[in-house]
Amino acid sequence: MQYLDSLNSIQKECVENTEGAMIIISGPGSGKTRVITCKIAHIINMGINPHNILALTFTNKSAKEMVTRIQSIVTEKPLWNLWAGTFHAIFAKILRIEAELIGFSRHFTILDNDDSKSMIKRIIQDHKLDKEIYKPNAIFSKISLLKNNLIDPEKYEKDYEMQKTDNTKNQPKFLFIYKTYIARCKQNGNMDFDDLLVNTLNLFKKNTGALNKYQDTFKYILIDEFQDTNILQLEIIKILAQKNKNLCVVGDDSQSIYSFRGANINNILSFSTLYTNAKVFRLEENYRSTKIILDAANSLISHNEQKLEKIIWTKQGTGKKIQLTKTDSDKSEGLLIAKKIKAAFPTNNYSDHLILYRMNSQSRSIEDGLRRLNINYKVFGMSFYKRKEIKDVLAYLKVLVNTQDEESLLRIINFPTRGIGKTSIERMRDFSIKDKMTLWEVFKNIYEIEININEGIKNKIYSFYELLKKFSTETFENAFVLTSALIDSLSLIEILSQENTIESTSKIENIRELLNAIKSFCDEHKNNTVSNFLDQSVLVNENENTESLENKNYVSLMTIHQSKGLEFSHVHIIGMEENIFPSQQAMFSIKDIEEERRLLYVAITRAKEQVHLSYCYTRFRFNSYINNEPSRFLNEIDQRCIEKLEFSNTKNHVAKKKFMQKKIQGEIKIGYQKKKLIKIPHLKNHEKNNEKLNLTIGTKIKHNIFGIGKILDLTESNQKMKIEFKNNNIKTILVRYAKFDIID
Repeated sequence: MQYLDSLNSIQKECVENTEGAMIIISGPGSGKTRVITCKIAHIINMGINPHNILALTFTNKSAKEMVTRIQSIVTEKPLWNLWAGTFHAIFAKILRIEAELIGFSRHFTILDNDDSKSMIKRIIQDHKLDKEIYKPNAIFSKISLLKNNLIDPEKYEKDYEMQKTDNTKNQPKFLFIYKTYIARCKQNGNMDFDDLLVNTLNLFKKNTGALNKYQDTFKYILIDEFQDTNILQLEIIKILAQKNKNLCVVGDDSQSIYSFRGANINNILSFSTLYTNAKVFRLEENYRSTKIILDAANSLISHNEQKLEKIIWTKQGTGKKIQLTKTDSDKSEGLLIAKKIKAAFPTNNYSDHLILYRMNSQSRSIEDGLRRLNINYKVFGMSFYKRKEIKDVLAYLKVLVNTQDEESLLRIINFPTRGIGKTSIERMRDFSIKDKMTLWEVFKNIYEIEININEGIKNKIYSFYELLKKFSTETFENAFVLTSALIDSLSLIEILSQENTIESTSKIENIRELLNAIKSFCDEHKNNTVSNFLDQSVLVNENENTESLENKNYVSLMTIHQSKGLEFSHVHIIGMEENIFPSQQAMFSIKDIEEERRLLYVAITRAKEQVHLSYCYTRFRFNSYINNEPSRFLNEIDQRCIEKLEFSNTKNHVAKKKFMQKKIQGEIKIGYQKKKLIKIPHLKNHEKNNEKLNLTIGTKIKHNIFGIGKILDLTESNQKMKIEFKNNNIKTILVRYAKFDIID
């Protein structure tokens, strides 16, 4: 068995222990993929039929790679009947066989998320519900979360608190929509992604024969990335493993970063409690990173209370210190990264560099810096100017410059939603073609022309025309002032805020970042018109497309969530500031802060040779320059692992001398050999003295994000406060981390 010779002693032990429940706690870069594939190969070599093995992953790519690796070990045995795939793929396969047992045809269709949202939108329209209150995206997200937490409509209906929350949000019909959506899916023979899990669980709970069949089939169950499982997935696994009890889970609690998708870290934290006889193995030797990188990661994650104990280590060299650079602005931060990458070329290829950020909107300043130095790059996910909400706002600007731009007019006629239907739009287009009028002229003359559109729709069309005419004819100081006024007039931020989802929050950040880009353009160009800005943004997109197609040697840009499982020689992590990383949304609970810390842990451990951290003294956000304090996480990293630098766009260089530090009245005084002194904020814990604040129930405050609100409740010795903001928006906030003022 040659494959065993390639394993270290702990890995080999994991592979050879095949019976009973076991958990393999695997640190980053510890060879877990090799272990799980060797383990499956070993079980097959014991004489077990691949048909009796269930291997679950979270991506199709991982499943394919797993099968390929196993096949390279057990070359003489075919693996066509091995049950290896994602949770959704495997359970869909089972449901195709057993669907009739739960009242479905075997030919059911699977809805993707867009299909589900469209169905919910139709339900809202059919029952004449207010689409501004019942937003399809938000309703779908809520239904998905409920399903993954085992809350069906019957259980929801019995929960008084949930009903109360719906009434507070002015959504008393949510339960009706939930019930109708499920009924319509059943009627149409549809299952959404969550239903593939829900219906599998129902199949096993309600049909003893089906349960026995699959319990007998799956003699060995192995699950990769167990920290990413949700409550629903765990329930299915528990039932399937009841008979044979050969359950092996592999994962790393410190890399649990998907709670917004429903992942429950408690699944991995409590595994040994759930299975009291489970064997526990720890893969702690890291084959990827240097000692300094691992020391930094270990010191950071040690501040989490919710964790399984492990210390990752390596036999590799000490390596280079983490470079922590303070920049004077986000624009400087983008240029800093570009200069570092340019300076390292060609010793390091562009493809050796990974740039990570907490939010998609942060890519804009980095992209600007890379383009300025002609560095080829690729944005994974979507480049900034190609995101839907950005293209929508830019379409407004294009129409203001050119009212004949029919494509842009059609793009924005229902952004935000105005209730102008497709039929009305097609009739106007047909009329414009037949009468040789532009669409703009049709809008302008909508009351005079003979067209089969009712009066109410005509009113909406003319209001849309008047809005555009106002902004196209009025004089504004520059492109930034005009765009800011336009976004306010459209209430885009307010509309998206009401959705209160991860997706809508990201869109808000992106729209604000577009304003930042326009503001920077106006500051740098005398001819700061909308037309000139549009020319620049279009040319940026054209250049990006050409470069990424012609040259595969590019710098990679992505969010930290997208980077899991990857490794690069140099990893640049930007925006290390309070309210960015950790994000503003994480300030409401210790649990969320711990997930943010795990997110940074994942980012740091992507690096093989060196980590580069950066933060800004000032950052342009929310239409103004703000001073964020450095991230609390910077203080939690062992300072012996860090080399502190400074970069200024005005000086146009990186100060490469190490900082000589002296604590002075809450700041660090920095000295260089040239005896030039500057000051930067001291990296400190951001705690408030709650007694001095004199917080009481009824106190009014002004929060930096949510505006004016009133304290409804104080808990945990005044460490948490429940606040009601406008529109009955109730938030629970950690006092010591929140930014707010008390209103007298």
